[in-house]
Amino acid sequence: MKEVNKGILDNDMVISAENVQKMGEVIALTCIKTVIVRSGKDLHYLYKGLLRDINRSKDDYSPFSNAYDIAQEAMLFLCQHIGEKLGDNYTTKYGKVVTIKSACYRCADNYLQKQYTRYMANTISLDERITAEPNTILDDEQKNDYTAVDGLISKMKLTAAEYDTLCAYMAGLTYLEVTRLLNVNRTTIWRRRMSLQRKYALATNSL
Repeated sequence: MKEVNKGILDNDMVISAENVQKMGEVIALTCIKTVIVRSGKDLHYLYKGLLRDINRSKDDYSPFSNAYDIAQEAMLFLCQHIGEKLGDNYTTKYGKVVTIKSACYRCADNYLQKQYTRYMANTISLDERITAEPNTILDDEQKNDYTAVDGLISKMKLTAAEYDTLCAYMAGLTYLEVTRLLNVNRTTIWRRRMSLQRKYALATNSL
């Protein structure tokens, strides 16, 4: 039986020295984009810097942006699990069992919060503070739950190429940025998008 190729962040993907860099980069992009969308914090400079780092040519020896530190943090975490699958169990310091992928997202989230967003906590205006709901302090077990969509994605039964395309879009990349990241032409990405939309509609209708 022919083995089916897996997407870069598929739960069945084995973490290896060859793919750990790309995994870390996509996870970092997704974390930054999620914080921008959910909190409204102006971290676009980090996002653009990391995207530029990922797309840089091999003969570009200029310094990486500060945002690449987030990707490296994710890579370092994943390197501790070389040979394991992203969907394998990982026990947090609080005793909660999550996937290695989910734990890596949280690791990158924590680094992003400590290095770049904590100092922004008091930058909103007084009027915004008065009208805003009281803030709830969340520990690293409660923050962005990236496992919530895993069930839906599983129902979509994506090919490896479709999964990589979906990950790129979830990370907030534009149409042209996705083509560059995945090294495919625009027509191919358009076809994958149409397929993703059809499979998404079928999966959500079955819920």
